[in-house]
Amino acid sequence: MERLAASSPRASGATMTGALPNLLVIGASKCGTSALHYYLDLHPEVRMSSPKELNFFVGEDDFDPEPFISDRRELALFGKSRNWSRGLDWYAGHFQAQGAVRGESSPSYSAPWHPRAAERIASVIPDVRLIYMVRDPIERLVSHYMDRRVQAGEWRSVGEATSRPGNMYLARSRYMESLRPFLEQFPRERMRILRQDDLLHRRRATMREVFGFLGVDDSYWSPKMERLRNRSEAKGRRYRIAERFRLRRATAPLYRLRPEGKWWVERLASAASRGGAKRPTVSVDVRRRLLEALEPDIAELERLMGWDLSPWRRAGP
Repeated sequence: MERLAASSPRASGATMTGALPNLLVIGASKCGTSALHYYLDLHPEVRMSSPKELNFFVGEDDFDPEPFISDRRELALFGKSRNWSRGLDWYAGHFQAQGAVRGESSPSYSAPWHPRAAERIASVIPDVRLIYMVRDPIERLVSHYMDRRVQAGEWRSVGEATSRPGNMYLARSRYMESLRPFLEQFPRERMRILRQDDLLHRRRATMREVFGFLGVDDSYWSPKMERLRNRSEAKGRRYRIAERFRLRRATAPLYRLRPEGKWWVERLASAASRGGAKRPTVSVDVRRRLLEALEPDIAELERLMGWDLSPWRRAGP
């Protein structure tokens, strides 16, 4: 416990209320973590946090974006929710002790500009189970780019925004590089790496695998698991309006509903966002450049998982 006392912001002598999670969905961003969070919360033995992203294990003191930017304007493209300084009482207050599985989903934990997240997690909840999701890295990159364009004012084309080898979009699509700190801190058997395609097209089998990993009834299924969530192709100007609605003090409590209630709120926002920003097309030349930069990471993930990821290497859109 000395390591926890030295590294945690918990006030000395304080008695922690609530409980700590035993499941973290750590990323990757734009790979289906919102859908997985929702499906997990449907299980009667699982209680996922509301809101979804607590971002507890990242803080201002470990935020290091400099290797991923070339222009100070790019700082506005990074998320601002970093809650390590709030302390363990704040964090534990989001979980109920009676839940067999208590979880949250914060893709920021695997962001390379938060290099201490894995170490902090291992210090506070060393027996936690971790889930990391991946998808076609170019598709993930484009979704990330669209998100930043809609929500954070990304002003460049996809080609311009990814022209530097160390840019933030490529960095988040280097899955093995993001996973390495966790593989160093946690035994492999406490981690699961899932493909978004499997969650989309083999959902029942994938959720059975996940529930088995968590030690809960793996035969559980709900018709609500047929729902799709957070399709980024629909995001545009009206989505920005919905986001401003979400962030306002008076309406933010709607987004702290349980995931079932939040699903209905998001349905209303989605209905208002149809006809939004068009998903950009990545040219063959840009795609080839990106794939060349990503190839070592793709090959390493193939070796780790025994997967055939050749579809990720296609040169055309």
